[in-house]
Amino acid sequence: MTAAPGAAASPALSIVITTVSGPVHLEACLQALYAQQDHDPASTEILVPHDARDSRYRELAGHHPAVRFHPVTLEVDGPPGLCHEHFDQLRAVGLSIARGNIIAMLEDHECPDPRWCRQLLAAHRDQPHAAIGGAVECGSDRALNLATWFLDFGRYQNPLPEGPSAFLTDVNIAYKRSALTAIRTLWEHGYSEPVVHGRLLAMDATLWMTPHMIVYQQRSGLSFGRVMRERFVWGRFFAGNRVHGKPATVRLLYAAATPAVPAIVLLKKTRDVLQKRRLRLAFLRALPWLLLLILGWSAGELTGYLSGRASSYGHR
Repeated sequence: MTAAPGAAASPALSIVITTVSGPVHLEACLQALYAQQDHDPASTEILVPHDARDSRYRELAGHHPAVRFHPVTLEVDGPPGLCHEHFDQLRAVGLSIARGNIIAMLEDHECPDPRWCRQLLAAHRDQPHAAIGGAVECGSDRALNLATWFLDFGRYQNPLPEGPSAFLTDVNIAYKRSALTAIRTLWEHGYSEPVVHGRLLAMDATLWMTPHMIVYQQRSGLSFGRVMRERFVWGRFFAGNRVHGKPATVRLLYAAATPAVPAIVLLKKTRDVLQKRRLRLAFLRALPWLLLLILGWSAGELTGYLSGRASSYGHR
């Protein structure tokens, strides 16, 4: 599937895989990439930036000599695999070392559809779009997995409209190298989806949504404790960045409004399901878990507003 590391010619496509769930999931993701249809192996490189402290990736690299494993010394303390700043740094490193004319991003617990590479390259071919994003489907029927997926990616399930979009997910996206190069200073120390996409839109670049570029989230062995910790950490991260640099009175106003967050989030997720007209029974089955996860996020948000803790990358 991939060109050998160090090949002189620039590949048509670079795929940056963010390590979130670990080597077992990464192995499945790599196998799915190897199985891509109608694709020239010499035209693609796969990049895996990973925590330099985790020896499991060194072992895995021995089984995948054509994949570029890149150890990264993480600059921010926090629980491995949970801290958003870690993912920001890993993505930034991956984007920095990618050589392709098109640069795509995945997460390790996603398995792309066999036509994923072909679809994203076809979508970019002869089109001016700066970024093209696709659908994220749930690859598990387990209620906890469904709840996690509904909360994070329910808005990105098919059917998606084909056309310009104000938002795309950073776990299934492909950029033109030229678009990323033009705003390199915004992401080179840490990639932030809202910052990158906001600047591209401000430059009148097009973010394009397509239903044909599909990945399946397959988080095997997912535990409730892990997911709740994720929600709390990510909610705190979101809120801390939101109120960074603002006076204490503003932070307190946001904190006072936090009790309304669970109802707002639940209404949004319910609306997504009703609009998509699919997976309604699955949503009902996942609802008890979903409610708990929303509460975990809200607790994190409240903590972020009160502490004012911001991302170490987003405000350089």
